[in-house]
Amino acid sequence: MKISTLLFTLISLCFVVNLNAQMGGGGHHINPDSLQFITVSGTAIVDTNSMMHPIYYIDTNNNGEADYFLNFGPPWYEPDSSNATRPNNGDQITIEGGLWDGNMMGNQMIVVYEINGEFWRDPYNPFWNHMGHQGANCGHNMDSCNNSGWGWQHDPPVTVRLSGYAIVDSTFMMEHYYLDEDNDGTPDYFLNFGPPWYEPNSGAHRPANGDQIDIVGGLIENSNHPMVIVYEINGLFWRDSSFFGGHMGGGWIHRYMNQSEEFNTPFDEQDWIKMNPGWYSGGGGGHHGGMHDSLFCQIMETEPGSMFTIGDENAFAGYEIDFYYPGMMGGGMHHGMGCSGHMEFNSNANFQFHYTDDQLNLLNINEQTIQVKFWDTDVESWVTIGNAAINTSLNKITFSNSKVGNFYILTGDSPTETGDPSTEVKQYTLEQNYPNPFNPSTTIKYSVPQNSMVSVKVYNIVGQEIADLVHEMKSAGTYTIEFDAVTLPSGVYFYKIQAGSYTETRKMVLMK
Repeated sequence: MKISTLLFTLISLCFVVNLNAQMGGGGHHINPDSLQFITVSGTAIVDTNSMMHPIYYIDTNNNGEADYFLNFGPPWYEPDSSNATRPNNGDQITIEGGLWDGNMMGNQMIVVYEINGEFWRDPYNPFWNHMGHQGANCGHNMDSCNNSGWGWQHDPPVTVRLSGYAIVDSTFMMEHYYLDEDNDGTPDYFLNFGPPWYEPNSGAHRPANGDQIDIVGGLIENSNHPMVIVYEINGLFWRDSSFFGGHMGGGWIHRYMNQSEEFNTPFDEQDWIKMNPGWYSGGGGGHHGGMHDSLFCQIMETEPGSMFTIGDENAFAGYEIDFYYPGMMGGGMHHGMGCSGHMEFNSNANFQFHYTDDQLNLLNINEQTIQVKFWDTDVESWVTIGNAAINTSLNKITFSNSKVGNFYILTGDSPTETGDPSTEVKQYTLEQNYPNPFNPSTTIKYSVPQNSMVSVKVYNIVGQEIADLVHEMKSAGTYTIEFDAVTLPSGVYFYKIQAGSYTETRKMVLMK
């Protein structure tokens, strides 16, 4: 799986002001997929004098000098699903984390995932699904089962009105939002705005760090910061409060039910699974059918990187389907189907998955190439759903199947781009595509002289956008994109680059 680079800060706001000077001014931004998994052991070095908060390093060869800078996140962060703590100076520690290939505080940086075998944080944690806690002790790139799921004994959220200041933890691409009521720099509530691609039509936006905000939302107590599911922000609608009931979108199916039951993801009513009468298999248990007269069914949209295994799949959306047996209340539950398993029923289950343009744009997905796949434990691989109907006008996928998997992904092809950031570039350029005219593919080449947010789009003759080829931060260098127009009719097209204050448009001709 690849995720396009988005701007986000490495450390808390308190750190950023000081770190910018160390990093050459503008601050650094990083993509979790660009991090290399690493395990190191050594002695903790804690600098309590240089900045407002302690700075952490590790000495791996016992020579008294720091070898890596350790990024534990904002100074107030601590996990709510383990007993892990920051180390003291001189402690012997083992760190598992993501190695950033850059320089921070004079050393390479490791974003900490585990310390001494205890979970610290997960770069792919689908935090918006944790309706009673934010943490997930699943480890790096592990499957999300038994982490995203929750029970069915929730009371409906209690509506509250809160005011204060926004704190944004942007250590990873999927930013976490908090409310600081008393402006003391530490969070009092975790704000659940839903998946990062969710945004209402009201004009409301997620807050920036330090913004003064008024929140109306549903309060759910948890083990660390109380969670508030946001309904309104600064008087603007965010999401419908009536959608969250006691089961948070899940519900029961029964052996003798005589009508279909539909269950939605908590943040998008257009994502659903519909279980139909006759599902009961007559026994068998395990992942080959339900042996119980009743099952609790739940569907959640999740981050593909948190799943069982993605491998080379170019997944831009993911879903987790859970079934629980009666009596498995509360925490520590197990799936009726088992982690990354599946269940087979006597009647088809109907599915609808809804994706957004933002999700497509993150990976520059060619919408005509979308497929839906599920993890099939019979063959231990991702299997394409052959009867899926894809409506690209409504961004919806529908299908039916009697075999229901634990994990589903939406995949698609992205334009191929290559680049050489080491090449010295003195100015912005957008070159003429080659070949031109072309059929059906052509190469677009551009250069940026400094780290820049780059957008490259293709338009038809009447100015309609037909492809978003690049939309991410780029290091200084020269890059090429392979643009495939196999689904487009012959004609004149335009491609445009925006990078910093630079814009350029060129014409190309598709001739079939």
